[in-house]
Amino acid sequence: MGHKVNPIGLRLGINRTWDSRWFAGADYAKLLHEDMKLRNHLRAKLAEECESDGYDRMTRKDQLPIDKALALLAREKLSSDAVPEAAKRVLARDGFRSLTFESIAREAGENQASIGYHFRNKAGLVTALVDSVLYLEAVQFIEELSAAAAGTERALALLHLHRETAHDLEAFRMYHELIPAVVRSEELRQHFRKMMEWYRQLDAWALAPSGDPRWSDKLQPLALLTVAIADGVGLQVQADPDLDISAAFELWTTLVKSYLGSLTALTAADA
Repeated sequence: MGHKVNPIGLRLGINRTWDSRWFAGADYAKLLHEDMKLRNHLRAKLAEECESDGYDRMTRKDQLPIDKALALLAREKLSSDAVPEAAKRVLARDGFRSLTFESIAREAGENQASIGYHFRNKAGLVTALVDSVLYLEAVQFIEELSAAAAGTERALALLHLHRETAHDLEAFRMYHELIPAVVRSEELRQHFRKMMEWYRQLDAWALAPSGDPRWSDKLQPLALLTVAIADGVGLQVQADPDLDISAAFELWTTLVKSYLGSLTALTAADA
């Protein structure tokens, strides 16, 4: 009775995979050095950005609303991984109902068991796709917004990015395919809630008249409306790809500039 067979071992490649997936076999040394180089690269890159933008003087709460190291790592890993990309192609082409491990394996040219190994379950698959569609979009936003000066230039750059994103029909189609599955699952909904929180924080940071992190709380209501309007316009463009949204964005820009001007004046008066 003291020598029992691990039940997972009997099911590997059928309906289970290893609970731990870090073992690399003969490539362990090579991959370890690769990870060390990547870690050192990220540390050096992030140290430079923190020093130049003053992030090292902020509290964790007030830092840029996304973990840059995780963002960069996710972008590099996902963009080079054929399995998530295959899943996105299936989702965009055939819809959520067709998104199965079998269809992804066929699209990626992989064994179906390896797809289960990669995502573990359907919830893991949906989480990876939500991250890929929304998270990496936010990384792109940060890269472009960081190049603009804090204040009016960065706020206008944010609105321009939202306008451009509204015409990304494939990304919005995948986004709306995933949402019903996300809101039906408590686990996925909590993950999605956290993503939307830092999505709003990102907009608040971009809209701030200066680099002072104290603006973040004051601009949360405007950031909430900004995210809602961006998603709403994107949905309408899905229904009518030829819809002219230029005048709407000009009005939106005027309203945002007016509100920021009033808020800046009130803050200066209070000071």
